[in-house]
Amino acid sequence: MIQLNTTSSSGAQDSSASLLPPPQSQAGDGFQTALSAALSSTLQKFGINPNNVTLSITPAKAAVSAVTPFSAAANEANAASTTPVVSATPAASTTPATPASTTTTSTAGSSSGDSEQSFDDAYWAAQPPAVQALRNMDDYDQRTQLAAKLSAEGYNIDVPIMVYGWDPAKITAARESYGYTWVPSAMQQPVEEAPGISTPGATAYNANNPPPGSIAV
Repeated sequence: MIQLNTTSSSGAQDSSASLLPPPQSQAGDGFQTALSAALSSTLQKFGINPNNVTLSITPAKAAVSAVTPFSAAANEANAASTTPVVSATPAASTTPATPASTTTTSTAGSSSGDSEQSFDDAYWAAQPPAVQALRNMDDYDQRTQLAAKLSAEGYNIDVPIMVYGWDPAKITAARESYGYTWVPSAMQQPVEEAPGISTPGATAYNANNPPPGSIAV
């Protein structure tokens, strides 16, 4: 630490100032002499008589490094590079919980499928044995030929289900949603107008008067 004590012409001490930062290492006699000469020259430029200034050069007690954001970041980076990385691996037996909504949807879908299957089984069980044979025929041509033969013999053939192979539960639900109480069998004329529609010159659908040989819904 360098202290300057300036003395006025009356010999009183006026002020004290630190001109230079503390040295990084202890200064020797040569360094003190050179420093004193430099300070004297500087004081003369400012109109101060060096003879009226007392120089006191003492070594700093400890060198303190300034902490800046850059040095702090460098310290953090160094610390991060030497910090061991610990990774956690879940146990192999851990199984994620199944959301309640998924379970509910799955249960509802299963119940719906079981209900449709039960309806289909009941539908085919209610048919004559000769007609039931159509259910397990995979070949469409063979199924069509057998259905035509059975229809000619007087059996009521439901074409969408027994010939096309559509699902009885879904076809029945669709017919009910449109207001059908009966549909024509294979040998009957198709319905001219859907339930609830009336067009001049066309035969309206009569839900309460199914023709003989039609398929009940």
